[in-house]
Parts: sequence; structure tokens; C-alpha cells
Amino acid sequence: MKTKIICLASIAFIALPVFAHEGVKNDAVKQRMQLMTVIKDTMAKIGAMARGLDPFTEESAENAKQTLLLAAADIEVKFKLNETDPLSESSPAIWENWEDFVEKADDFAFMIEGLETSSADTLAAGLGNIGQSCGSCHKAYRIKK
Repeated sequence: MKTKIICLASIAFIALPVFAHEGVKNDAVKQRMQLMTVIKDTMAKIGAMARGLDPFTEESAENAKQTLLLAAADIEVKFKLNETDPLSESSPAIWENWEDFVEKADDFAFMIEGLETSSADTLAAGLGNIGQSCGSCHKAYRIKK
């Protein structure tokens, strides 16, 4: 029974980004938005474990870290094309300052690589740097809708 619940939760977690961006017509933009949703949801999961809101296990923390590393590695690929959609939250400044954008994405990946997943305390200690990395990119390159 526990396996069924975990399976269903995993399917819901994977499918959620697809439904969250239904109105987006441009596929490249939709893929970018789905990637950012995976990052947001995974950061929320790590944050909840670090604050004791969700049970901490080293395995769960490490899995979340690996998810973030894969997502970080995909940022440059997903944003390379200067595509737009009325629902996009990506600023044109991304493509006007491409090198800076890529540098910020690389910084995000670097911060995640350094995330220690051995305890809730070490997890919490690394979240500030990752959050600052996210914030620096969002401040410069995200349009809030």
C-alpha cells in the first residue's frame, strides 16, 4: 500500500507542471516554465525538510539535490532560444545579457553541488546561498505576472 501511495504521489509531482501551464501556447516557453516549477517544488521540499515540517531522510534530501542538479544543467538548454508567449515570465533581458544569465545559472548549479544532505541542519545551512542565487536571477530576469 505504501508503494502505491509513493507511486501516485510521484506521478502527481511529475504531472503537476504540465497542468500548471495549460494556457501557454509556445512549447519552448512551456518547457521553461515546467523546469522552473520543478526547481520551485524541489526547493520547497528541501526547505520543508530543513525546517522540520517534513520528515528528513538523507536519501530524500540527496534525491532532491540530484533533481535540482539535473534541472540546473537544463537551464541553459531550455532558455537558449529567444521564444515568447503572452504568459511567459521570462524577461527579454535574458537574451540581451545572455552571458550573465548563463553565469547565474552556473552559480545556481555550483551552490547546489555544495549542498550537504547528511542532516536537516546541514541542509538548512546551504539553503540561504541557493536562495540568494535564485533571487539574483529572478530579480534581473523574471517578469512577475
